[in-house]
Amino acid sequence: MSLFGAMTSGVSALGAQSGAMGAIADNIANVNTVGYKNAKVAFQTLVTKQASSTMYSAGGVQARPRNAVDVQGLLQPSVSETDLAIAGDGFFVVNAAKQPDARDQYLFSRAGSFTKDADGFLRNTAGYYLQAWPTDADGNVVLPPGSGAALTNENVISPDFLQTVDLNRVAVNAEETSEISIGANLPSNAAVGDNHALDVQFFDTLGNTNAVSFSFTKSASNEWDLSVEPPTGAAVVTLYDKVGNATSSVGQLEFVAVPDIGESVVIGGTAYTFVAGATVAGSNDIQVDGGRNLAQIVGSLRDEVNLDLAGVASAKPNNAAVLLLTGDAANIAVDPNGVSSGGQAATKQTGAFVVDARVNTNPAFVFSGDGFPAAITPERMSVRGFEAGAADMDDVDLNGDGIVDVGRIDLRFGADNGADNLTQYGGEFLPGAIQQNGSPYGTFTDVAIREDGVIEAIFKNGARRPIYRLPIATFSSPDGLQSRNGNVYNATENSGDPTLREADSGPAGKVVANALEGSTVDIGEEFTSMIVTQRAYSAATRVISTADDMLDELIRIKR
Repeated sequence: MSLFGAMTSGVSALGAQSGAMGAIADNIANVNTVGYKNAKVAFQTLVTKQASSTMYSAGGVQARPRNAVDVQGLLQPSVSETDLAIAGDGFFVVNAAKQPDARDQYLFSRAGSFTKDADGFLRNTAGYYLQAWPTDADGNVVLPPGSGAALTNENVISPDFLQTVDLNRVAVNAEETSEISIGANLPSNAAVGDNHALDVQFFDTLGNTNAVSFSFTKSASNEWDLSVEPPTGAAVVTLYDKVGNATSSVGQLEFVAVPDIGESVVIGGTAYTFVAGATVAGSNDIQVDGGRNLAQIVGSLRDEVNLDLAGVASAKPNNAAVLLLTGDAANIAVDPNGVSSGGQAATKQTGAFVVDARVNTNPAFVFSGDGFPAAITPERMSVRGFEAGAADMDDVDLNGDGIVDVGRIDLRFGADNGADNLTQYGGEFLPGAIQQNGSPYGTFTDVAIREDGVIEAIFKNGARRPIYRLPIATFSSPDGLQSRNGNVYNATENSGDPTLREADSGPAGKVVANALEGSTVDIGEEFTSMIVTQRAYSAATRVISTADDMLDELIRIKR
């Protein structure tokens, strides 16, 4: 039995070494395969129970293949922004279906050579589509209804939560302004009443470019007030202090044509009617015939309003077709009442609006003796009633605390607001750094992927907008994953269930864009192993041939 056992042991050695050679062959074949993990074959003994202490019963050997899935490959630079690698633990989530449903299996891969297909979806060279969490414009993961308040670090892999990355998801972009930073030197030697104006550009909710005029007026020694003028087409612009009290509010009626006879506008509860023929002061009638131009008509309207609401109305400098209304003492309700000329609106503001009363009457800026602000009152601005159809930049929950804040644009002046760009030194009025966020309309041009897995769309106007966040799937035992065609893996009992995590957090590695993870195959090591395997295989054949010779000698005894 020992001779047959020796032959059987040799046969098992041939099988084991053949398997080892197969692993070496696969490794060499995939030396340039992105994200490939080299296969190793370990050997273990097959022991036959020894029936006698004086006789040895041969057993053999078994091959145990293992893919070193947890070994980090070398990161290699790439020129494609959609080539991705993971530095650390974890896997990309992929699916063979372009738009998976509940029947399609989610798989896991380190092969990040993704490119955009004809429909805009990211797919790697093996044909698997990259999966990610969709986000809103602030980079927050968009959760399906009823899923709870958080998603990260949860084992949720389904079409309800994950989507195939689609770079055609956003084609254009526009971002409203939410912050304006204004810098200037207000001359300390200015006389009380001196005024200096500064125009600042901002973008509304539709990406339209607007300009609001800020006016600095010296009210006392080391004190300046600030007022604003609405952008063309808008109805009201208001400044607020940090608790939401109005510090300045200005409304406007911008006429574009002479109103029809018989039309009227309601201001502060009083109707002002446009009539033919001469009028008497205090009658609230405005003459529009007799060859009068817009400047004259608006001037007469201003005079009539001033009689009823003293000091709240004035004609806009250098543009007499605009009536400005200030809410210095009380709210002023304005209703253009469909004022028209030949069937067309005679004013850009066609809906009713309200000019807020000034509640906080403190100076806008109080300077200390060192030339820097000691107190700043206005901190937020709202704009309402855009002619172009943009949403009001007013009354939103800015902090996400459920409390509605007044004014959608934060104003930043001087040291109290994080910058030393507002001063009061001797000399001239000198505008300083003026900055604002937001952007006009722009088309999608490129994509950028951050280390935390956030995919940002880049637009022609320079704006960036988060559109997806890549989850990184981690396993308790990644070497227990089962290999599939296309350099992907599926979870098994040995690997444990996947856990989705944000990239670069906890055990999840960070995402590296413009890079690919190289194969972990070492050619030199593989050729060395090939020589050893070949010799072991040859030696096993010698065992078989020698045992055969011994059996032949045994058979000859009977002859």
